Amino acid sequence: MKKHMNKIFVIVIGCISLMSTASYGYQINDDLNIGVKAYLNAMQASGDHFDNSKVGQAQADTNSSNANGMRLSRAYLVIVDRINDEVSGKFTLDEALSDPTASNGRGNVFVKYLYGIFTPVKNMAIRFGLTETPWIPYEEGLWNYRFVSETAPDYEGFMPSSDWGVAIVGSLFDKLIEYHVMGSNGEGYQATQNGRGYAGAARIALNVRPFILNIFGMDESMHNGIPDYNPKRAIAMLTFTNSLLTVSGDWIWADDHITPADQGKAKFNHGYGYEFWGFLRIPGEEKLRVFARYLDMKPNGNDSYEPVSGKIAPTVSLGSSNLYSTEMFKFDATSENTWALAGVSYDITKDVIVALDYNLYTLQGYDLSNNKTTYNDNAVALNMRLAF
Repeated sequence: MKKHMNKIFVIVIGCISLMSTASYGYQINDDLNIGVKAYLNAMQASGDHFDNSKVGQAQADTNSSNANGMRLSRAYLVIVDRINDEVSGKFTLDEALSDPTASNGRGNVFVKYLYGIFTPVKNMAIRFGLTETPWIPYEEGLWNYRFVSETAPDYEGFMPSSDWGVAIVGSLFDKLIEYHVMGSNGEGYQATQNGRGYAGAARIALNVRPFILNIFGMDESMHNGIPDYNPKRAIAMLTFTNSLLTVSGDWIWADDHITPADQGKAKFNHGYGYEFWGFLRIPGEEKLRVFARYLDMKPNGNDSYEPVSGKIAPTVSLGSSNLYSTEMFKFDATSENTWALAGVSYDITKDVIVALDYNLYTLQGYDLSNNKTTYNDNAVALNMRLAF
């Protein structure tokens, strides 16, 4: 662990020296802005997924190799261009850490955003193309620690963060109410587009500062071209935020509404859960923050569910590294997974942030063969967010 931490500290010091005066985005002219954002992570993990008595020597060695060490987990190139007062556009390239077991072992580059923006009136914009979905980018904007960990809906694979479609985004009554309504194909920006389904999603926020109440819902038809695979999602979140403290709690629900014949292709069967997260700036030293989050999720919350035959080995994603498959157990009603993390961060500048965090993961329940399983893992990570 020490050698990994030493390496990441060298990277941190080097980047700080280069970017201590940086600001996010380079203004080419009055209309064109180009920016870069990157996440650096160094991790040391241990637990049942790294224990040969639990998963076998070969799998334990593979998991250790995938989890431990340094990596560039995410990199974005963002271009924003304004054509006139009513029309503008955004283009974002996303390099995500690929499956470490893949033959090339390198990151894959995706077009994450490619959309036009039409602003017919003040406080309302119409986006068309590959654009932000209503929930995940919004919660990430509040959370501020995407470079450390995903939000719960993203971690659990609730929905994509970007999709092809049309969205209306705006506010009413001096931003007392904010809304984001979207119609899309539901496939997400990293999936093969088949054009055979569609999704409707909406988020409405009530801003009574310092409180924000958000309600979100999504309904999709024919996911991945499967007629009886119709994901439905719902989230309710209450947030308190001011200049020093932000705390939030939300309830999440997900159902893939799929027939028993195809249930192996789905992930949620009336699944539900909750999460809490927050961060506090230290008074008198506002660049220093403490942060924490906790997630408890039951992917299958239907007591009448009967597992099919077969066995699926448990997998887990460790923080921002996305080292394992996002597929969870196809559990019966007693299944549950929890994730807790806590850490401290320091703002070198507004756009250069370092964070140290500790994670605890637990997956418990019964697999498809009704074998009782409980897996516990933990990890310590040093993370850095760079933007320029």
